[in-house]
Amino acid sequence: MTETPAVSETVTETNTTYLDRGGFRFAVLTLTNSGRRPVTLGPASLAGFEAAVSALDLSGIDAVAVTGKGSVFCAGADLKTMTEATTLQQAEEVARRGLEVLGQLVGLPVPTFAFINGTALGGGLELALHADYRTVADSVRALGFPEVRLGLVPGWGGIPRAVALLGPAETGRLVVTDSLAGRNLSARAAAELGLVDAILPEDGFMAASLDFAAGVLSGTTATAAAPARADRSAEQDPSGAVVGSAGLEAVRTQLDARLHGAAPAPYRALELIASASGSEEAAGQAAEIRAFGELLLSDEARASMYAFHLTQSLAKKPAGRPAAAPLPVRSVGVVGAGLMASQLALLFARQLRVPVRITDLSQEHIDRALEWTAGQLDKLVGRGHLQAIEAEAVRALITGGTDKAVFADCDVVIEAVFEELEVKRAVFSELEPLLRPDALLLTNTSSLSIEAMGASLAKPERLLGFHFFNPVAVLPLVEIITAPHTDETTLATAFELARRLRKTAVLATDTPGFVVNRVLTRLFSEVLSLLDDGADPETVDHALDPLGLPMTPLQLLQFIGPAVQLHICETMHQAYPQRFGVSTSLTKLVAAGLPGYLDDDGGLSPAAAALLPASHPAESGAIRARILAALTREVTSMLDESVVAGPEQIDLCMVLGANFPFHAGGLTPLLDREAGAAFHPDLRVLVPAVE
Repeated sequence: MTETPAVSETVTETNTTYLDRGGFRFAVLTLTNSGRRPVTLGPASLAGFEAAVSALDLSGIDAVAVTGKGSVFCAGADLKTMTEATTLQQAEEVARRGLEVLGQLVGLPVPTFAFINGTALGGGLELALHADYRTVADSVRALGFPEVRLGLVPGWGGIPRAVALLGPAETGRLVVTDSLAGRNLSARAAAELGLVDAILPEDGFMAASLDFAAGVLSGTTATAAAPARADRSAEQDPSGAVVGSAGLEAVRTQLDARLHGAAPAPYRALELIASASGSEEAAGQAAEIRAFGELLLSDEARASMYAFHLTQSLAKKPAGRPAAAPLPVRSVGVVGAGLMASQLALLFARQLRVPVRITDLSQEHIDRALEWTAGQLDKLVGRGHLQAIEAEAVRALITGGTDKAVFADCDVVIEAVFEELEVKRAVFSELEPLLRPDALLLTNTSSLSIEAMGASLAKPERLLGFHFFNPVAVLPLVEIITAPHTDETTLATAFELARRLRKTAVLATDTPGFVVNRVLTRLFSEVLSLLDDGADPETVDHALDPLGLPMTPLQLLQFIGPAVQLHICETMHQAYPQRFGVSTSLTKLVAAGLPGYLDDDGGLSPAAAALLPASHPAESGAIRARILAALTREVTSMLDESVVAGPEQIDLCMVLGANFPFHAGGLTPLLDREAGAAFHPDLRVLVPAVE
């Protein structure tokens, strides 16, 4: 066996206590660590758990239970130590070792229980599934398998054990569909699915779990998941076909439509799920180990784990946040009553729970905005995301009118009016005399210069860009854009405001397009130039499909809106005329009032086709290479201009603001492996191809 390199690990300890309950004696193994990181299982932690199981005095106990402390049961395997593997043997050993250690729990001669006190993800959920019975605290909101989103598959027996409980179709949804969407199960959802046996109150959870376990041992307690234990992995219809294969095919069809084979992990997971019900245990474990090892060394897995780190680490500790103390935000003003302004008003009211005042030139627009926010609150109540009393409280916080004098005591005022520099300048010139000297001025501009916007202000130091992405409630990114005069108190307040809004802030300098729109507009410039030159539209639009991006370029343009994108293209062309063009066909499209280039079926619409020249055949690979080369040059220029602190910030923006997938690592790892860039020379693992 090849040893994996020694690395730093936050070691999880396994402490054993013996407790008597209901006439039975329990050995309780509690996972804990002394660090700030959640409990994870790296090599040393697994060794400690193995030692604790081996040291149990089985002669005097009736059952063994595993639990955690605080809000975490176990957050899974230790990603840091895992990624030190550089050979297939080392990578496979990560899975083999986990299976070996968790298998010791299965081999105990007494019943075993998992008392899931908190978060149980990945290897943590696999640990729980190795127990005979599971209880879960009613407060738990994160049970699931994130591995596929990280470019891996559950490697410690999670797939066959989930199939045995849930059947292949439900396992496919849990392991693949939910994972790619970043969804986890709540305690109630896990119980309804049959993944756990009992939901118990968080208060007194350990005592209640022991009572439940004693009831199981005495035969007086029925288990909620008992029906699921009837070996659903072998569900068959009268013809002998495995029930659930249709469900797996449906998942595969969805994957093909979304990823086009770009990410290997979900496909490998489906293969393991499909074979779990028919394979011998040893053969199934061998396939699981091999799949895990190969994926762990893949570029997609390394990019996915890199993206995961960005969304966890940089989101909590954003680069560029100053040490200055932020100002309090006790009331907010929103200038404008369109859809974006309405979304902002609802976000501020719901997350900050402070008064929010909307103004517009027309009371009719105000009434429409208030009606829209009320309707959104009703939807949240209907979906169970908000209590009716909370919705009414939020609704009461949002008021509107045509008089900007209501902003006089606001701590923050944000404008979301038409994307025109002179219009926004006029708004701020009108606002400044009405506001307190320390009130923040924010603009939701997507590409205009913050410095130019505040050129006539008496106090330009309190102005900065605060750019949200549509839909505001869904996309977690806010680009914070500073101008030369922005002071540290203003910047600190903006960062704190983003945190309170539960948004991830990325600091950018005042350059046209900032981050997301600059990258996307460079992509659009290449795509639209190809269309204007007569390249086959379908080939151009689908050239990037093998990368597994969330939308084709023309689908994305249709979502943004042709008029909005044309305006951004014109802004970028003025700043960088050599790299950003203004498309002839897009200009005609906007003039004709068309919603985009595509029809409802995703093909080129006849009306848009009439605006394009006669098409000629094009080669998909060459188009893809051209677009990626252009993006590589643009990212390089952005870094040379110090638009952001580094490529990590660009990737974070593309993941959170443009829905670029984890398997791409955002953007720059994708450019490294597909376009020969070198933004992350140490991220890829160069290993011989597997025979």
